[in-house]
Amino acid sequence: MSLCINPDCPQPHYPNHHQDNFCKSCGSPLELAGRYRVVSLLSDKNGYSKVYVADKQNTPKILKVLNEDLSNDPGAVELFCQEASLLKSLNYSGIPQFEGYFQYQTRNGLVLHCIVMDKIDQPDLDRWLEQQNHLISPAAAVEWLKQLVPVNVVNNSATHVTVPRLTKDSEAVPLKALFAALLVSFVLLSFTALATISPRFGTLATTAQFRQKKGTVDYFAYEKGRDSKGKIAQFNIAVLSNEYKWLAGSNFQVQSDDEVISVELLKLNLEQEGIQQIMEEPTEIISVGVASCGGNPVVEERQALERSQQIQRLVTSLFSNTSSVQGYRLLNLGQFQGRNCQKNQDVTAYARSVMIIGVKPESEDVILDEALRDRLENKPFADFRLKDYSLGARASFKTIPSN
Repeated sequence: MSLCINPDCPQPHYPNHHQDNFCKSCGSPLELAGRYRVVSLLSDKNGYSKVYVADKQNTPKILKVLNEDLSNDPGAVELFCQEASLLKSLNYSGIPQFEGYFQYQTRNGLVLHCIVMDKIDQPDLDRWLEQQNHLISPAAAVEWLKQLVPVNVVNNSATHVTVPRLTKDSEAVPLKALFAALLVSFVLLSFTALATISPRFGTLATTAQFRQKKGTVDYFAYEKGRDSKGKIAQFNIAVLSNEYKWLAGSNFQVQSDDEVISVELLKLNLEQEGIQQIMEEPTEIISVGVASCGGNPVVEERQALERSQQIQRLVTSLFSNTSSVQGYRLLNLGQFQGRNCQKNQDVTAYARSVMIIGVKPESEDVILDEALRDRLENKPFADFRLKDYSLGARASFKTIPSN
């Protein structure tokens, strides 16, 4: 079987595709780069790329394709190409080998960016780890990675490398098995973004969500958070405009290049883009207030609170007829204080953005603040980190319900 990867194809699983060179449904080539035929989809859930199994002369390969809505985004393409470069440099015994990067064009002219790697069938991870003999500490694993990849990538001062906890609370991990598992797993295939820098995405942790672009809204899907008693709620995030950001010193105006408008003027565009449908029926909406670095922290934190109140006025108007929404909250994260902070300059993608969070409790009496903090810490979105904000610490992190 050959699967058509044209995202606009009305019938990608057309019968007897394995006998054809072009899709019978949309006319796009079924043979990629003259040698790969896609067999099946492995994953399309991370908002950044799709991962497929492909066939090359009866040899299975892993094919990773940058999402079509990011194919013209310079930051996303740069990140994807840096990932390809890093994978190519990991030429080491025991690690799946990088085979190539290429561009594929559909019949309707869409260009898709592609990475191909060896496919290795991974046994049960716990059993595989037990079979490995050479155990080293996570810190030593990072040093080993530094020896494998270009110095100018890994030694960048902004690079953030996280060694995930795979199983149990061991202090040592099998080195080859760790990186082979990271590369082979279609869930963690994007781990190399840890060691790459992009103006749009910044430095990403292994668990970071990639955005789903919904017009001018950057959307991050629902993820679970747990409170101290294990009770669960789900939270999504929407950046209400990827063009307009808070104007320095203002609690009601946003700016895009030289254009300054009131936050309220975002309403028409958000209604046209269907923000009510994008948020997927939350029971509550949290308006997030942030302020830039520089200046008096007390003043900036007060401004962040006022910004969250301004967002809530907008959101209340937008969702007044949405039956699922039963309440609203404010979340004041305070002043951005992280990573080489410079006043009125974006160090991270969303340091000055207009953001809201949707809430869906799963457990009765869940402590929402604890569950939300757990979600943001363990499944952060893009390059967002709570510790970058003056009110992001556990003691000061709290939402304010609105009457």
